[in-house]
Amino acid sequence: MPNHSTTQVARRAIFALAMIAGLLGALFAGPATAATAAEPPSTSATNGYQVRVCVGEGHPDIKAFTINGFNQNNNYVASPKTDLPGNRYGLRCQIIWNWYWKNWIDVDFWDYSDAKLDTRQCYVPESGMYDTYECMFG
Repeated sequence: MPNHSTTQVARRAIFALAMIAGLLGALFAGPATAATAAEPPSTSATNGYQVRVCVGEGHPDIKAFTINGFNQNNNYVASPKTDLPGNRYGLRCQIIWNWYWKNWIDVDFWDYSDAKLDTRQCYVPESGMYDTYECMFG
């Protein structure tokens, strides 16, 4: 998988700073405002989507993924690590249910020894007809 471009590195730095600012705000405001998966926005996307991550053939080394990005409440959050089911040599897809994302997200891929392989980005629109959006990685 290729190296990050300068734009991607800058975008990740901005996301990291936003996450720190959000965490500091939650810390001072108290535990009731801490960033979590929270309530889903609705059955159709009006403020984010559940994301279906798909990995194409040719990546048998990928076991799992995590997502980092902004949720429907504009909090920067990190998902739990989620395994990709199915044949390691074929197309595999998985949704992290009840987690809603919008704008640019980082998808981290993990191998079978729990080492991070790479990070890819996917743009998730804020609204649409359905509540699931697919990010496909070849």
